[in-house]
Formats: sequence, structure tokens, C-alpha cells
Amino acid sequence: MLAYLDRMTGKKGKRARHNKGERKSSLVLRRAVSPFDAYTYLHARFGPPNGFQTFVARDDSDNLFHWDYNLLAGKKELTFIGATEEVHVWFDAHMKDEDCLRFINGLKADFARVGADKGRFASTLERWSIFPNQYLTIANRCAELYETIADALPRIDKQILADELTTEELILGKKRKSHDRLMSAVTTAPTELSVLMPVMFESFVGLIVAGLIKPEVKQDQEAFTEFVRSPLNQKLTQLADKCRGFQRPLEQNNPAFGRFWSVVNKRNDIMHGNVDPVRDALEIVYFDGKRPLFKSGGDRIRQHWLRLLDQYKPAEVIADYLATHEFIIEILITFNPHFAAPSAWLWKIPSLAGTIVARS
Repeated sequence: MLAYLDRMTGKKGKRARHNKGERKSSLVLRRAVSPFDAYTYLHARFGPPNGFQTFVARDDSDNLFHWDYNLLAGKKELTFIGATEEVHVWFDAHMKDEDCLRFINGLKADFARVGADKGRFASTLERWSIFPNQYLTIANRCAELYETIADALPRIDKQILADELTTEELILGKKRKSHDRLMSAVTTAPTELSVLMPVMFESFVGLIVAGLIKPEVKQDQEAFTEFVRSPLNQKLTQLADKCRGFQRPLEQNNPAFGRFWSVVNKRNDIMHGNVDPVRDALEIVYFDGKRPLFKSGGDRIRQHWLRLLDQYKPAEVIADYLATHEFIIEILITFNPHFAAPSAWLWKIPSLAGTIVARS
């Protein structure tokens, strides 16, 4: 490595790089040769990677380049560099297109010559599966909705519900775009968040099951299907029995458990359109024929906003969001310390946003 760095940074290396009569080429392999085939071939033929990128790479899966081989082809240098999903090849010579094609074909043809060694090394590698992280997607959306509501409530209180505002000022504010955003923050956002919170929680539980299900449960297809399709409360109490990494089962008398079911019940009422005219009444109004007579008086625009806050309950939805996360924390507390960090049992490549890499 020191000799290589000396060649690249020393005077001889500078003179060589500035030699106008010599051009160098690079090639990026995407579909022609996979990182798996390139690496297993090179490892079988030359042993572990020996290049500078390997030398400086962090002991982590989230590197720009994960491995490289610095080789000699006669007196010329040939470098293979493994990015996440492609292989870069650097030639210490000028390569035309047809030269690159011949190189690729020759490389693939040589796989067969070292096929036995290549296969033996490949059999020692860990096998992981990439699957979509639905929890992350839904949790991010819930977080956005939470921020929208939490930011809007004090503004509504200050800009619309303040007693000193006149009717004329409220009417003028209704014409602004900010008015529409605030309206969405207390109507659409709470409704969407109420529906998504239980989905977010169940996707979190599904993530645990995907990463920590015991092999004997997974191998028994009937038992596995029965477990994953069981009612949520039953699945939660069986997590410690069916999955690895738990110190103790989750108790149903846990206050966070009961608090979460109120979140689920509200979601069910929205999904099924359950409305009780008396229970869900926002206000009482009397009629003389078709003349409405409200018991409470006030500015009509301000009263309209008050009814919206009573109907969609954005402050209550925020409390439900926090309660849902408290329940998630209660589940994480039951993990063994070794499994407390998700990296210990799930993801390998942080740069693959929105996906998880789990052992197959």
C-alpha cells in the first residue's frame, strides 16, 4: 500500500500522469457483470481485496466504495472498485469501445476457469433479502402530519380565535392562501393521521416479525400464517414467544396498551363511518319552523373554526400520535439489550432508502 501511494503521489507518479502521450480509461459495469460475480471471481483468484478504497473504507455498509483490487496486468495497473450496485474498472492504458467489449467477454469467460473456487467462496457469504420498509414510509408521513397540526394550532389560536379580531379582519384573512393551509391542518391532516397511526403501529410490529421471527415458527407455514394473521392484541402478547430478542412478554394490563386501543377505535369509527348524532353533537340549535336559533352567539367565522376544532379534534389527534409512539417504546423496552439497536438484527445498507436488508 505504501509503495502504491508513493507511485501515485511521488514525482514519478506525477510525471507519468502528465505524460501527454498516454491516455487512461475507465469502465463502469452495471448489467454486464454484477458486483457479486466480480467480487467472488476476484476473491477466488487473488484473495481478499487489497486496494486503497478498501484500506480507507469504514467498518460499515454505508460506504461510497466498498472494496477494490489493485492488480498488475503485465506492467500496467488494473483496478476493480466495487460500488453498491456497480463495478468500476480503471485501466492504466487507453481503451477503445471494442477493447472494453473484449475485456468484458474475456472476464466473463474466465469465470468458468475458476468456477469451483468462485462457488466455494460464494457459499461462505451471508445471504440477506432486501424488502420495502413500509413502517419508515408511513412513519415519515405521520411525522409530517403531526408537524403540520402542531404548527397550525397556535397560529389558529392567535390569528383566528383571538377575541380582538373583528369580523372584517376574519373575512379578509379567509381570502389568503395561509387560511387554506390552516383549514387543511385542522380538517384533512387530523383525519389522515387518525387513519394512519394504527397502520404505522402495525407496520412496526410487522417489521419486528419480519426481522426476528424464530426459524422454527417460520418453517412451520401453518403456524406462521396463523400468527401473522391473528388479531393484533393476540399477536402482541405472542411476540416474545414467536420472535427472538425479547426479555419478557408484553403485558395486556400495560397502560400504554389500553391507551392505544382508543386510537384504534377512533380509526375504526372513521373507516366505518360510525356517527352517533347525540354523542358526536357539536352544538345544540333550536328551530322555529326553518329559522335556526343557536343558544351560543359569536362571530360566525370564529364559531365556524371552533366547530371544526370540536369536530376534527386536532389537539386530541396529536395526543394520540404521542401515545402510539409511547406504546412502540414500551415494546422496545422489552427487548434484550443486544437487540435494542435495529442494526443488530435488520438493516445492513443505510444508503438504500426506504428498504431494509434482512437475513434470508
